[in-house]
Amino acid sequence: MNSTRTGAVASAAALVLAASAWTAYSYLSPTGRTEFEAVTLHNPDDDQEVATAARDVFRATVERRAGARTIRNVPSEIYEVRVTHAYKGNLTGTVSVTQLPEDPPLHTGHAYIFPTVPWDDTGAEHAVLAETVPRPADHLGRPATTSTGPAHGTVDEHWTWVTTHPAAGINTYR
Repeated sequence: MNSTRTGAVASAAALVLAASAWTAYSYLSPTGRTEFEAVTLHNPDDDQEVATAARDVFRATVERRAGARTIRNVPSEIYEVRVTHAYKGNLTGTVSVTQLPEDPPLHTGHAYIFPTVPWDDTGAEHAVLAETVPRPADHLGRPATTSTGPAHGTVDEHWTWVTTHPAAGINTYR
């Protein structure tokens, strides 16, 4: 009876040791996990919630794809964009914007609405808000479309409205 109990304890200890080793390996190995999860408290399809959650919302024209790099263990595509209108925040000039490689690529010469948060201390480098993608904005006078909630007039009028009417219950970037 004593040897049966010792064998069971040894088996359980080996199982715990193997599970711990695999967990450590999968997190620490250079070939370990490359995916990440972002916890969002906004609906990425609701422009009003997106505008409330972002620190900056602006229209910009893509000047060029500036490369790729990993930022805080997250692979990113980097684009240089020229800000043509700030709906929220006070960005001007050319800024670097990052997005995930699996998101649709941005095209040089085209304009987009970018909801972003800064990812460095200089304020010149921004990441597209989690789970969102830049919205095409080549034609500001066209009627706005949105997958949730009402669209407010043209693309320009819509983004002006959603950035000046914060969504209830959504924390804004600080």
